[in-house]
Amino acid sequence: MNRPTPPAPAAPARWRRALGVPDLSGQGRIVAATALDTFGAGMFTPLSFLFFLMTTDLTVAQVGLGTSVATLLSIPLTPIAGMAVDRWGPRVSLISNNLLAATGYLCYLLVDSLPALVASMLVVLGADRMYWAAWPAFVADLAEGAELDRWYAFTAAGKNASVAVGGVAGGLLLAGGWSGAAALIVVLNASTSVVTALLFWKPVRPVHPVHPAAPAGPERPDDTSAPEPAADRARAAGPGPAAGRSGWRAVFADRILLCVLASQTALAFGWLIPTLILPVYLVNVRDLPAWLPSTALTANALLIVAAQSTLTARLATIARSRVISWAAVLILAAVGLLALLPLTAGAVSIALVLGAVLAFTTGQMTATPAVVALSATLAPAGARGRFLSLFNLTWTVSATTGPALVGALVERQAALLWVVLACLVALGGLGYRFTGGLAPHRLGSPRARSADA
Repeated sequence: MNRPTPPAPAAPARWRRALGVPDLSGQGRIVAATALDTFGAGMFTPLSFLFFLMTTDLTVAQVGLGTSVATLLSIPLTPIAGMAVDRWGPRVSLISNNLLAATGYLCYLLVDSLPALVASMLVVLGADRMYWAAWPAFVADLAEGAELDRWYAFTAAGKNASVAVGGVAGGLLLAGGWSGAAALIVVLNASTSVVTALLFWKPVRPVHPVHPAAPAGPERPDDTSAPEPAADRARAAGPGPAAGRSGWRAVFADRILLCVLASQTALAFGWLIPTLILPVYLVNVRDLPAWLPSTALTANALLIVAAQSTLTARLATIARSRVISWAAVLILAAVGLLALLPLTAGAVSIALVLGAVLAFTTGQMTATPAVVALSATLAPAGARGRFLSLFNLTWTVSATTGPALVGALVERQAALLWVVLACLVALGGLGYRFTGGLAPHRLGSPRARSADA
């Protein structure tokens, strides 16, 4: 018997999906919480190092040492954050994260010594570790399928915009010359965290209602309503070696999860290009204008705000692992263009840099929603927080070892730096492609993701 043809979506829904905007009806609190939290972070982030120099007698060396020590001490908190998410759930964890962050920021006002600096920064960094284990899981409870990718893309673009606006607001406060401006920014940042926690207090409804009687599995792609999140996560877990296990055993016994962790650890080194490599390489090594790195970062942020959601909509029916491998190719193209800079000069060099920024940003926009959506839906439901906490550590590896790598090679062995970076990005892309071939039903096949596209 032929199945009835589902009704075509209304025109507003078609436009929304074409633009990559998720269904926001009834989700105003979540959008407001995301914008408010990142606005506060945008105000304070440019001040994060300078604040202690402005308000204490600590030296630059002491603040740098304290920041490094606090960062290292926060790394063991990452798996603890993952266990907290599995135990309490992502919404309660996000509330705890924001209240903990607010406490840490207010403690900044009391810092008068190096131990106090380390202790207060550790509180804030611990809250940050919990956020990155809880937020992807929270969105995965909210939506699924292509709608899940749309949510990650939409919030990524919104966060970039909110951080930029917050940065402008913080800059204007400091520009006024008032001696209490720095403390006010810290208080405002803590306040946004408290309000964000309150916005998460009330449970939210999933974007797609649960349909217990709806068929699951391969018969769903012709249906315009997506399956319930629990069923979707159960299929994502699949019958792999971790089936029947719980906790950390469910993560470490699953070779697909381990392959994804290894792939992302390598690929994450590509994200060092705009923030760490370009400023030093362009100005100190290639003697290009000092305005070029900041222009590159601004172009990167504006492109994400303008094009992230629409680009993600165009990729919604393609397997996530394949999307990520394509993104790796784009980042490799950026590396190749930057490696050609010694052969050019003047306007040609500037054009190459801007081309590299365009290639990298397109790769970044291509990969980010797919990477986060894949990580949030891949692990068994009972160990999702644990897996996300380990996934967060893949970025920590590049953030901690990247500066040493760049510092050792960028001035005297720049060509070797580009070779090492290209190899790492290529390994990450190939790893995702290989893993997708091993388990296409788990890493976001186009069939599974096109259900609501």
